[in-house]
Amino acid sequence: MRRLYSLRDERGGVICARCTIADTSLSRLRGLLGRDELEPDEGLLLTPESSVHTFFMRFPIDVVFLEADLTVLAVREHVRPWRTAGHRGSRSVLELSAGTCKRRRLRPGDRLALDDCVEDDASVMLVLRRGDDSQVVFGRGSLAAATRTISAMSELDVGVSAVVLSDTTRKAS
Repeated sequence: MRRLYSLRDERGGVICARCTIADTSLSRLRGLLGRDELEPDEGLLLTPESSVHTFFMRFPIDVVFLEADLTVLAVREHVRPWRTAGHRGSRSVLELSAGTCKRRRLRPGDRLALDDCVEDDASVMLVLRRGDDSQVVFGRGSLAAATRTISAMSELDVGVSAVVLSDTTRKAS
């Protein structure tokens, strides 16, 4: 399995903050076997692939079938252990924790995009608004952690805004 990516929808919403790509026969075969759970911000993208099984798995998952350009073809929610799922024409399959598709309102026709899940240090500024009062909180951590935090905050209906700044600059190669 390869490095981590962040997977976003076309509206900029984070589908999963830590998406691993399984693009070899062995990594696709292993998939999520042996895991006790899949964290809410995790995903596994199997490519090329058009079907999955949940034999020997210990938890249900959401399964998203994708075209080559990462357009969603079909969504199967809450696929329990000891099941199979497939979709004709699918080029890749995304496995997510059960309930993610519903929370993220993922549906056929949505276009997804992969971004590098960089572990650089970051400065994070959170702005909490309550009525006319505002409170600013500064924090430090990795960009991946900031992405996960912002993703979790988007689920809450509180007046919180976030600004994330990388502490390092990279030269384009």
